[in-house]
Amino acid sequence: MILALILTPARAEQVRKAVKEHGEVVFYQAGVMDSPGIRNVLQSAARVAADALVLDIDAGPGPDLVAAVQGYRIARPSVRVILLAPGREPGDATVAALVGLGVYDIIGSPAEAEWGDLVTQALVGGPATYAQAARWHVATGPPAVQGKVARERERVVIEERLIGGVTITVTGAAPGLGCTHTALAISAFLARQGHQVALVEDSQSPVLRDYLNVTGASDGRVEGARTIKGFDVFPGDITGVDEERGTGFIFDRVLPVLREGNYQYVVRDLGFVDSARVREALRSNLAVLVASAARWRWGDLVKVENLSSFRLALVAPGGRETKEVQKIPEVKAYVIPYQPDPFNIHGESLAELLQPVLPRSRQKKKPFWVRFRVAAATTKQPSA
Repeated sequence: MILALILTPARAEQVRKAVKEHGEVVFYQAGVMDSPGIRNVLQSAARVAADALVLDIDAGPGPDLVAAVQGYRIARPSVRVILLAPGREPGDATVAALVGLGVYDIIGSPAEAEWGDLVTQALVGGPATYAQAARWHVATGPPAVQGKVARERERVVIEERLIGGVTITVTGAAPGLGCTHTALAISAFLARQGHQVALVEDSQSPVLRDYLNVTGASDGRVEGARTIKGFDVFPGDITGVDEERGTGFIFDRVLPVLREGNYQYVVRDLGFVDSARVREALRSNLAVLVASAARWRWGDLVKVENLSSFRLALVAPGGRETKEVQKIPEVKAYVIPYQPDPFNIHGESLAELLQPVLPRSRQKKKPFWVRFRVAAATTKQPSA
């Protein structure tokens, strides 16, 4: 198990020692931070592909901690968050707001408790459910916080889906293999399913600005975005959006407005692969690598770090070539049929590629009389 720890000094050492037996700590921060500090720490933690984050509620101011966790959820929606809430009781506004963000593993014990043992028990016991955290989901704090919790409750849907926005990265194993084409196809497919989608162009050679101008794309949901085919696009040469962040990737610069847009899916066109883009891909919920199945192009795959973490999108390969690639150990390869227009690619192939991050409708129970009849038929003894 890969762990990230954000703790106060009072509990840092005992928790860190206790969890070493249960996983590898790849991110560690101990301290009591101000508003910018807790935000920056959680943004840094989001760059690590952890299985669980152990977070001390006293590591930052309540409202700022909630906002920072929301940003972490957007970047890492599937990570289990274990919240240490010393001295807190049901009705605490900060805990209630965090439950609204899907934080269900809550350890509420006296400050003098053995926190190392408590965290170990949580890790061994498996993730908690909303039913276990429901008693915390009642806020008695400031109206602003209560309103936030109420809004989060309204977002519950009758589908199983990852909490928060889902990030999908698309990278090419080499230049010119169709990374942008595939990113556009994925974005259009998700938009056709009724989702709010944003495409962020982070490739080395951005081209979408010209395309948007030629097609006369309209303004998007938020500042800096343009809309085509039902989804928003943030082109690679975007200007005027948080340029002071000084990052080399558009995604980090537009993250604040992505939060405003409440997008269910964010697709990142990362261009062709390099070490920095591999790291960015590993931040996502689903990393797609566009590759050629031709044997003479297999060298492109050998150069890709952490290849097993990607799902390969093979664009219009031959049947024999596809089977050969699919025999490579730990490689998950999927065929994308050739289609010059990315907006007309058949949905079945894209649904298979994106299956891990697509919502799954819960199966409806059959009426009682149907279940009773089936049960009776299965228990009926055969006649002599």
